[in-house]
Parts: sequence; structure tokens; C-alpha cells
Amino acid sequence: MKSWKCSTDSFKGDERERVWRDALQQISLPATRLEDRLSFHGDVSSVVSPLGIELSRVASSAQILSGACMSRPPCLWLALPIEGVFELDDEGADPVDLRLGDILYGPTGRNSTLKLPDHFVMLYIRIPQTMLYPRLLNLQVLPMGTLTGQVAGNRIFAGFLKSIVNDLEDLTDEHIRPIEVALSEFVISSLAESSAMSCFDVAGASNFHRISQAIELQLGDGDLTLHQVADQQHVSARYIQKLFQQAGMSFSQYLRRRRLEHCHADLASVAHRHLSISDICFRWGFNDAAHFSRSFRADYGMTP
Repeated sequence: MKSWKCSTDSFKGDERERVWRDALQQISLPATRLEDRLSFHGDVSSVVSPLGIELSRVASSAQILSGACMSRPPCLWLALPIEGVFELDDEGADPVDLRLGDILYGPTGRNSTLKLPDHFVMLYIRIPQTMLYPRLLNLQVLPMGTLTGQVAGNRIFAGFLKSIVNDLEDLTDEHIRPIEVALSEFVISSLAESSAMSCFDVAGASNFHRISQAIELQLGDGDLTLHQVADQQHVSARYIQKLFQQAGMSFSQYLRRRRLEHCHADLASVAHRHLSISDICFRWGFNDAAHFSRSFRADYGMTP
């Protein structure tokens, strides 16, 4: 896990704006316009997980962030206001005053303006597209939006993110793996509830999410079948196949991919270094170590 910090307090007044712009560029936040250059101060603490999720705590004096959050490869970004006043001015929409506890989200590359008239603190997160299924969260068409704290699930998500802010600098490799899993699951769940999934209607997104969660809980069962899941969810196997086709994959492809993703994460985690490759592949439902090795190489271009 990589980490870094930056504070403008270490620089002279006339250098601080340049240093701050460079720091924001490093976490793919857009250009800034400072309200008071002479007495400005700003701090960034950032960590990057093994799977490429970047979590940054940003605290500074008043400013305006305006432009596009550029990132290669494309990412989904989240912003959680912690302290201060936040006013979002999205292109073609009325300005929105964000409440503390709301979660702002959007794809990198889209122009917007965030006005911060006082000292503020926020958590800014980037999640690579590779951790999200493109047909479920297509960053090319995903709009910017807000997960309101008035919804119970979003409040829980926001509380989880706020707990990360408080302990960001103390995170270790052992801590980050469950955070990666929980964060990706919260994102899919919250955006499904907000109808942000691009290939489903509201009912289809809700059903797909429910079925995906049921599969997730049974990934370790090497004998799990489509018909078992259909019986458990009281729907037909044909309906499940149709949902997965809408998402651009088959049931078996989804199952294989999720198992490989968990195996990849465990192999990269120091918390699981005492486990053998066979232990890990059997843990996630692969019944044949040779088949697992071939599948892993095909997806990741390397052996386990």
C-alpha cells in the first residue's frame, strides 16, 4: 500500500498555490482558485490500496475547485463533506448545497464546480473502472449525482467513510483488504438504489443487485449452480440469465470473475501470506487448482 502527505505550511506564501495545485493534480482534483493566497493553508493525506483505490483526506482554506477530475484509466470518484460549506455547481443544473453526510459521486472527466467558502475537510476517493463492471456502471454515461444522507443505507455508507477519515494515516495492509471489499459493495448497492445502473430499469437493477449479493455469499461453494440460485431467489433460471445478459455477461462468467477477483486480492494481501495458492483458490470455490491457474493467467496475464 502506497501513502503520501503534503502540507503547504512547509512553504513560503508565494509558493503555496503552486504546491497546492500540484498536490490536487496528483489526486486528480481539478484546478483551484484560492480566496486568500497570502494566508492560505492546505493539507492532503492519501493512501492507494493494492487494487488501486485511492483515499485522500483534503483539508484547506476557502477555494473554488473548477474543471474536470482527470484520471487515466477512468475512475468513479466519491466526495464526502466532513466539515465546512459545500456548494456544487454542475453544468446545466441548479447549484446544490451539500449537507454533511451527503456523498457526491461522478465519473472522472466531467466538468463541475465545487465552491468552498470557508475552511473545509472532505474525503475524496477514486475507484478504478476495472473494479466495476462497465455495463453496470458505465462511466461514459454515468451522470454526476448525490447519495443523500436522508436514506438509511447512504447514512451507513457515509458513516463507514467518515470512520476511514479518522484513521486514514493508521491504515496498514492488513486493514485495507476488508475496506476494499466493503467500499466496492457499498458503491454498487448505493448506486443501484439510486437507479444509476446504466443497463437496467429500476426493478431490474434492484433484482440484479439482490441476486449478485446472494451469489457473493456463496462464492466459496464450488458446486453452486444457476438453478440453485434461482430456487433460492424464487425466480426462474431464465430470468437470471436474462439479467446477466443485460449486464453483458453470463451467470458463469460473473461467478468465475468474482471468484478470480477475490483470489487476486487474497494473493496480494499480506494478511493471507500464510495461505498457499491452493488454499486460496479452494476457499473461493475453484475445485481444480490447474483450472484456477489457467483462468488466472488468462485474466491477469501472470500466474498466481
